[in-house]
Amino acid sequence: QEMSSREQIDAMLAGNLQIGLIRPIELPDALVAVELFREPLVVALRHDHPLAQQGSGPLPLAALADEPFVYFPRSFGTGLYQQLHSLAARAGFTPRIVQEASEVLIILGLVAAGLGVTVLPATYQRTQMEGLVYRELDDPDATSAVWLLRRRDEVSPQAEAFVRLLMSAAQ
Repeated sequence: QEMSSREQIDAMLAGNLQIGLIRPIELPDALVAVELFREPLVVALRHDHPLAQQGSGPLPLAALADEPFVYFPRSFGTGLYQQLHSLAARAGFTPRIVQEASEVLIILGLVAAGLGVTVLPATYQRTQMEGLVYRELDDPDATSAVWLLRRRDEVSPQAEAFVRLLMSAAQ
């Protein structure tokens, strides 16, 4: 079942979920997470945006300082919201979020329509949408991890077998 990181945490604490896959976020003590993999963050731009026209090399995050952003709401709980703000603060600006959406396809559609730019994990480059260009960010800290989440006291043999399977596949 598709859920945000925050929804997965809530479902796990309620006993309705045994295993989750989340982006980094602060966890309650009853849960434990292990990093499965890490990937770079990329910026998605409308194809005719000036930054999309400036070659194909990595962009410094500071180049986005004056851009309107389309992004997840803070309450969505993916960890990406806080990460974007932290990276932007280090680059000397605060992202100006002009539109929020909870679905990546909606975010990318709004970017393709010219409403703003967005920063997402590189996995989303596989979402090919007419009118979008993806550019890497020139910042070694512009990465995002995917964590395997479970309850600290999980005892289900099926859940433990699934964790072992995921951990071996991630290596």
